[in-house]
Amino acid sequence: MNAQRGPGTTVRDERAAEAAASIARGWVRWYSGFVGAEASERRRAEIESDLWEQRADARQRGARPMAAAVSIASRVVGGVPHDLLWVRTQRLTMRGLQAERKAIPVNPLDHTLSRWWWVAGAAVLAAIFLGAGIDNLTADYGPLPGSAAQCFAYMSVLIAGIACSYKAPRTSAALIAPMGLVTVVAWWAPPLVAFGIAIAVGAIIQLVRLSATGFLPRAGAVLGALLLGVAAVAPAIGASPAMSNPQPFFMALALACAVGGTALLVVTRARAPRTEQTRSTPSLVA
Repeated sequence: MNAQRGPGTTVRDERAAEAAASIARGWVRWYSGFVGAEASERRRAEIESDLWEQRADARQRGARPMAAAVSIASRVVGGVPHDLLWVRTQRLTMRGLQAERKAIPVNPLDHTLSRWWWVAGAAVLAAIFLGAGIDNLTADYGPLPGSAAQCFAYMSVLIAGIACSYKAPRTSAALIAPMGLVTVVAWWAPPLVAFGIAIAVGAIIQLVRLSATGFLPRAGAVLGALLLGVAAVAPAIGASPAMSNPQPFFMALALACAVGGTALLVVTRARAPRTEQTRSTPSLVA
């Protein structure tokens, strides 16, 4: 049954809501592919039911489909840590292990309450970028594909950082810190800027903790993260309408900072301890 459009509802609003629902379906289809067929089908059915209920509730309340689209997108991105934990739990169950006991150390809620709070903040920030990207494509002021692509790129980097936060925490921090610094371009929204900088600070602290000991390596790690932040911010500044033909300079600046920041983070990483060979090790020469 087709619901009537409420006042103020546009075709773009409807398309935005459907696009957000399609993103949710694609995401659950991807991560549920790592578990058994029965669990996968059950998960997809649950998400499909949630999507239908959420959109039906929005129509009943007279809310614009754009509001439903932003809500769905926020739930998708904000639920990434929980979805990844669900995949791990299901795979442990498939292997016959005690999933409940094994999954506790990677519970994102525990990390949020301790030193991993910035990972949960990164999920919220990714939801904000997703909503901004959808708005740039569907808003009445006209589609802005370039700005939308930037927002989706920032969101993708944040999701990648969240996904590797357990197995590769330093890489996770290196991905999330620059994306937090990107919010400085939204100077007209001080709460968002403060939120992004707080996430960046949390990620940089993690980078320092996992870097080589000593002042110089840790200072180099901080500088590397800041350079990556400049590399992320430069294209956004270069795309500003107030700038006259700024793209070549800002793209070159972004590339130089990205290379320099990555190099600093590589050379300042903590080295794994070497295991010395014992004298009893057999030799190839008698």
